[in-house]
Order: sequence, then structure tokens, then C-alpha cells
Amino acid sequence: MRNVKDLLAKLLWLGLLFLSCHMPAQAQSCSSNDNLRTCNLGGTHNLNYQSNTKEIAFTLRSRSSFGGRAYSYYAELAPLSGNTFTLTADNGDTLDIAFTLDPSNSDAQSLTLNNLAGPFNGSRNDTNASLLVEINNAKTPSSNQYTGSFQLTLEQYFLIFVTDSETVDFDIVLEVEPNIVIRSLGDIDLSNSGISFGQPIEGQEDFCIGGIGFDRYTVNLSSGNGSTGSTGGSGISPYALKGAAESMAYSVSFSDDLNGSSAKSPNNQGDIPGSFVRQSNETCVSDNARVTISVAPSDWEQAGEPIYTDVLTVTVSSQ
Repeated sequence: MRNVKDLLAKLLWLGLLFLSCHMPAQAQSCSSNDNLRTCNLGGTHNLNYQSNTKEIAFTLRSRSSFGGRAYSYYAELAPLSGNTFTLTADNGDTLDIAFTLDPSNSDAQSLTLNNLAGPFNGSRNDTNASLLVEINNAKTPSSNQYTGSFQLTLEQYFLIFVTDSETVDFDIVLEVEPNIVIRSLGDIDLSNSGISFGQPIEGQEDFCIGGIGFDRYTVNLSSGNGSTGSTGGSGISPYALKGAAESMAYSVSFSDDLNGSSAKSPNNQGDIPGSFVRQSNETCVSDNARVTISVAPSDWEQAGEPIYTDVLTVTVSSQ
């Protein structure tokens, strides 16, 4: 009985060994030069704008063609079009970027246009390395995707003579997750105090619309007691203030400036016609938009109650 157990244990172990032997190895894409080469650098690399670290990981080796000993090398990076390190969106917007080559067996060095960086320590075998990509944050991205094509050149020298070289082309796709925000939008208090008969009651609220990953946005205004929008009520008027037993119609307009010169009124669905240029990033330090409310004399002069309220919903959508 003991021998049978031992046999089963051995058969099970052999089966596991057989399965592990047939696990596929991770494929590598290496440049053609056997002594001065990179693996997994060529091709397209997707990076995320919101990530703290933007890194292209690959392997690199540099060794002598005679004897295979480690041999130091230099590196130069260039764009395949233009003369700057930039990424470009479909809408023509550009983002400035910078590169740092960071081999695991050498100190990291910045790669600048028309300059050789190095020397870097060579290695007999493939060694981990990375290209660190830094985005200039001076500009807020106005698109959700930016691309660029580049070429890395590696060179080995003897005195002033190039003894071996290799070039690798690669693409970068920078993805930006769009995000739109509304900040500093507060309540609007309306009162007929000091308003003469025949004059409208008006009020306004300034706030900020901002975001990242888009360049234009649209606006919808819906009334909780009126008939506008998917969140609108069942009122007869598109926008309505409601008292205990009666309602009062009002009108509303939106402007993407603080002097109201571009004020537009919504259609029956609450949509403001056209679209507007994004003026701020997500921090929204300063107000850049305005909502104006107006109650006509013919409506407020007939009021039979002291207090009327409504919930006006402002919805902004990135484009």
C-alpha cells in the first residue's frame, strides 16, 4: 500500500513538471544588432497623463564584437519629424516633453536634442533600462490623446571613431482622461426689495467651469419645477419658482464671461446653443462663467405668496 502512495505522488509531480515545461515564454522584440541592442523599445508605448511616473521599460546591452566583453556606449534621441520633443493631438495642440535614459547599471542622464549622452556602462547581457518621460505641466491638455514618434541611436566609440551603432524607432501615445468640473456655484437670492413696478427682478451667480482633456464644452440648464431637461418637473413654464400653492415663471441665461456680453438663453430642452472654449484647468482658481435669472414684472407683481423656490441644475459636458 505504501508503494502505491509513493507511485501516485511521483506521477502527480511528473504531471506538474510537464505542465510547467510547456508554459509559453514572454515574447521579446529586439533590434537586429546582437552586440549593441535594445529589446521591447521599438513599437508603440501607451502612457497615462495622470500617472505620477511615465516610464518606458526595456532592456539594453552593449558589448564588444570581439570577445563579448562589456563596452560603454553613448545615446542620442531625436524626433522623427520636427525639431522638438513634443506630442501632438488631433486638434493640433502640442505638449512639450523631456526624456531621461536610466539604465540599471549606470547613472541616469537627460537626453537633449543634437547631443550625445554618455558614456553609459556596457553589459555582456541584456540589462534592465527605462526611458523616463516628463510632461511640461505649463499647459493643460485640450485633447484626450497625444502622439509622437522618436528614434534612439546607440553608438560605441574607439577614440573618436564610431565602431558600432544601432537605431530604434518607437512611438508614444499619451492618453489623457477627460475631466470637467464646476466650482463655486452657489445659491441665487431674489428679492423685489427696492424694485419698482414695471421692472424685472434679476439675480446672477458667477462660478468656474474647468477641466482637462478637452477644449470645448456644452451647457444645459434644467428647472426642478419647470418643464426643461430630464430632471425638470411637470410645470407649464420651462423655468418656474414654486410657492406653497402657486408658481412663478422665470427666464435664465448663461454666459462664459463675467460681463454677460455672450449671454445665451436655452432652448425648450434647456440646452444652451453652441459650445464654449474651456478657460481653466481643474483647479478653477477664478470664476469664468455666469448664470443670470430674471423674473418679469407681469409675473412677480401678481405674486400672492412671500416665498418661491426652485432648483436650477447646471450640467456641463466636455467635447
